[in-house]
Amino acid sequence: MSVLHESKVKNVGLTESNLLSLSFGRIIRKDIDAVGGLLPESFETYQIVEPNHLVFRFTDLQNDQRSLRSARVTERGIITSAYVSARPSGIDPRYAEHLMRSYDLTKVFYGLGGGVRQSLKFSDVARLPVVLPPAEEQRAIADYLDRETACIDTLIEEQQRLIDMLRERRFALRVNVALHGTAPTEEIESTLPWAAKLPADWRVVPLTSVAEIASGHTPSRSREDWWRDCHIPWVSLHDVGTMRSVKYLHDTTQRISDAGIANSSARLLPAQTVVLSRDATVGRTAIMGVPMATSQHFAVWTCGPDLDPEYLWVLFGDAMQPFFDSFQNGSTIRTIGMGDLKAFRIPLPPLDEQRRIVECLDEETAKIDSLIVETERFVQLAKERRSALITAAVTGQIDVREVT
Repeated sequence: MSVLHESKVKNVGLTESNLLSLSFGRIIRKDIDAVGGLLPESFETYQIVEPNHLVFRFTDLQNDQRSLRSARVTERGIITSAYVSARPSGIDPRYAEHLMRSYDLTKVFYGLGGGVRQSLKFSDVARLPVVLPPAEEQRAIADYLDRETACIDTLIEEQQRLIDMLRERRFALRVNVALHGTAPTEEIESTLPWAAKLPADWRVVPLTSVAEIASGHTPSRSREDWWRDCHIPWVSLHDVGTMRSVKYLHDTTQRISDAGIANSSARLLPAQTVVLSRDATVGRTAIMGVPMATSQHFAVWTCGPDLDPEYLWVLFGDAMQPFFDSFQNGSTIRTIGMGDLKAFRIPLPPLDEQRRIVECLDEETAKIDSLIVETERFVQLAKERRSALITAAVTGQIDVREVT
C-alpha cells in the first residue's frame, strides 16, 4: 500500500490534549480528565493524528473478529500507540477510508494474522494491493458512499431506537401487570419499597412464608470423581448469561455426580425451584426445568401451594430489579446476603390471579419479542447491505457515475 504511510508522531511534551479513540468504526472524542488510571505523563506515549489520517486496530485478531478495525480521523488529536496511524498520499482520504473498510469487512486483515499471531504491524499490511481508480473517480465513489451509507446509518439508528423503545415498553408492561394485575381494581398504598400501590385484595407477605429458601453450595473441586461422568445439572455463574433470555433452565454448563451431592452440602432441588443469582451478576433468575443443584452464588426458593413459581420469576426478573440494585455492594463482588434474602417480602395475589398474570405476560411479551426480533433482523440486513455496497463500489462493480 504505497498510498498509505505510517505516522509515528509522539505527543512529547503533552503538546496535544484532544483525546481520541476508535469505537465501532468511528473516531470519537474522549474526556482526557475522565480516563481512570492514567497519569498525565502517560499521554506523552500517545501518538498525534491529523485530519484524514487512517487509524487501524490490529490487536486481538484471533479473539475478536466482529469489531470494525479502521476509521478516518476528522480532527487533530492523540490516540493510543497501540493503534496504527497511516497518512494517505496519492489517494483520496475518503476513498481510502471506504477501501480499508471493505478490507476490514471482508476479513482481509484476519488472514494476515493467522497462526498464533494476534496482532499486526503496519509493515505486515504495507504491501497489500489496492484498487486505485483515477482521482476523479475516487472522489465520485467517496461522494456516492458517503451519501448512501449515511442514509443506511440513519435508518439503522432509527431501528435501534425502536428496539430500545420496545425493550423499555416490554419491561414497563411486565412490571405494571406484575404489580397491578390483569384488570383494573381498587388499590391501596404499598408497604414495599419497590411498589407504590397494590390491589386492595392482594396480601404482602414474607417470601419465606410461602416458599422455602436455601443457599447453593459448591462441593470440593479436588474430588475429580464428583465432577467426572456427571449427569446432574449444576447451576453456576457460567449460566447467568443464559438466564437473561430463558424462563426455564433445562441444562447447565457444568454437571455434578450423585457422589458429589451425597458427600457435600449441595442439594438436589426439584424441578420448578426458582433460582436467583446473588453474587457478581445480581438478580438474574430462572426456574429449574429439571432437578438441579446450584453453586453458593445462588439462592433458591421451592414454592409452596400459595405461590406460583412463574409469578415469583416475574417478580424477581422485572418488578424487583430496582430493589436488587439497592442491595448491591462492593467494588468487585456485589452480593445480596442470605439475611437480606430471607427478609424479602412480596405481593401475593390470589393464586388464580398469579396464573392469569403469567399467562397475560407470556402472550403480550411474545408479541413485543417478535417485533424486536423482526427489527433486529432488519438492522442486520441493513448492515449487510451497507457492507456489500462499500465493497461493490470500491471494486468497480457499481458505476457510480450512473447512480449519482
